[in-house]
Amino acid sequence: MFANIYLNEMDQYIKHKLKVKYVYRYMDDVVILAKTKQQAKEYLGKIKDFLKENLELELNKKTQIFKSKQGVNFCGYKINENRLKIRDKGKRKLKKKVKKLKEEIKQGNMTSETARKYLAGHLGYIKIADTYNLENKLFYNSNN
Repeated sequence: MFANIYLNEMDQYIKHKLKVKYVYRYMDDVVILAKTKQQAKEYLGKIKDFLKENLELELNKKTQIFKSKQGVNFCGYKINENRLKIRDKGKRKLKKKVKKLKEEIKQGNMTSETARKYLAGHLGYIKIADTYNLENKLFYNSNN
């Protein structure tokens, strides 16, 4: 909550002064979409100056400009110009969780309804990404 309050000034600056159309922030992670690399560099320089002068903050060393084809990691997703995918780390965690829950159901330690409740957050997370193949592999392929 503190990040939302403190960084609200930056949000307003980016949206209203810089007129950035596509900006996404979660806590202190920000993704800004720009048409060109030059425009991205201009945004970055102006935001650095704004943060230093107005909020006494500096961007960390991880701050980068990516090509849209390359994609960017944000909030557990890999986002590029064509699709939204779950990062490999998130897929591994989900697969491990599903495997464990299936085993618990087989052993009679848990009902499928209880397992579904455990997975509710994960299912919401994967629902917005391009996960058709992942879902089929996890939930519908009888070999798992």
